[in-house]
Amino acid sequence: MTPVYLQRGALHCALGADLAAAGAALQRGERPRPDSFQLHELQQARPYLRVAAPAESRERRLNRLIGETLGDAEQELSDCLLILASTGLDIGDLENLARDNGGFLPEHSTPLDLLADLLRQEWGFAAAFTLNTACTSAANALLYGARLLGAGLYSRVLVLAFETPSAIAQQGFGALDLTSPSGCYRPFHPERDGLILGEAYAATLLGKAPGATPLARLLGGFSACDTSSLTTTREDGSHIDWVMRQALRSAGVAARQVGLVKLHGTATGANDRAEENGVRLLFGDALPALCVLKPWLGHTLGACGLSESLLMLQSLARLPALDYADAAMLPLNGEPLTVATDAYLLANFFGFGGNNASLVLQGCAGATA
Repeated sequence: MTPVYLQRGALHCALGADLAAAGAALQRGERPRPDSFQLHELQQARPYLRVAAPAESRERRLNRLIGETLGDAEQELSDCLLILASTGLDIGDLENLARDNGGFLPEHSTPLDLLADLLRQEWGFAAAFTLNTACTSAANALLYGARLLGAGLYSRVLVLAFETPSAIAQQGFGALDLTSPSGCYRPFHPERDGLILGEAYAATLLGKAPGATPLARLLGGFSACDTSSLTTTREDGSHIDWVMRQALRSAGVAARQVGLVKLHGTATGANDRAEENGVRLLFGDALPALCVLKPWLGHTLGACGLSESLLMLQSLARLPALDYADAAMLPLNGEPLTVATDAYLLANFFGFGGNNASLVLQGCAGATA
């Protein structure tokens, strides 16, 4: 794959109102205080991590995010593609219509790409499309954007990823018994009890040139769907191992050169077992440094491919310790971890339905948001 640069980035999440604030909070090891929602069938509360203030409409936030990402960049966007990545997309709109009208009506249905097209028209992007592949949505958007840049079809690509509170997601994950009743988000802990959902909005501008303040280079990556199951990937880790190997091959990076693996780490039973097995198949006994970010960010579903990548890049100087590292299934860091800015980074995103993706990134010295 032709390497491309993440020229700029923006993030609104539970850790902070912007990328710099979120990175600083993570480096201090601060965890956001969750809100909660009620599981209807069980009549039990489950935690939920909402975006830090200010509260605003989705449309206003997405427009503000685009503005933050473009910054002082040239505002003429006729050479720039917009990719909108999300699991929810327009589900929140439909839920609001159903609530306001006392139920869902067939005429409420909207094209999934309507929001992307509205943003295209407002900002003047060359084109826009949406991408929804569960938890790998944003990771796949980065890969597609990079390939379109490499093919010379566009000069720049703005990837915009978001995950908003949705009753369908909250109740659906709850019905599958995947949400944590304890509120302790502990990926790879033997007694983990599920995930905590999180809201996030993230964006990055991709280009062939570094730009003034590049965050990182995207060197390669790979994505594939494991069709052995309708819902999960092989628990022996074989498919995850293969995806990571293909990602490294596309970047021209050997496994022994990887300085950090950002694990997907959902804290659900089958997913954590599959990822543990895949990581051990790839690296054997020579495991690099490992980190998980969902305990601080929540599982941001379709946005995690970008929200976690940006947060990782912002925090390489100090990734916080995990207080359960001694009991974890993988050797997670029990002390704060420092990773060289120019280290090779493998970021994993392994989603519902067996869609698995890995990205190979390298930070840029002196990078800022």
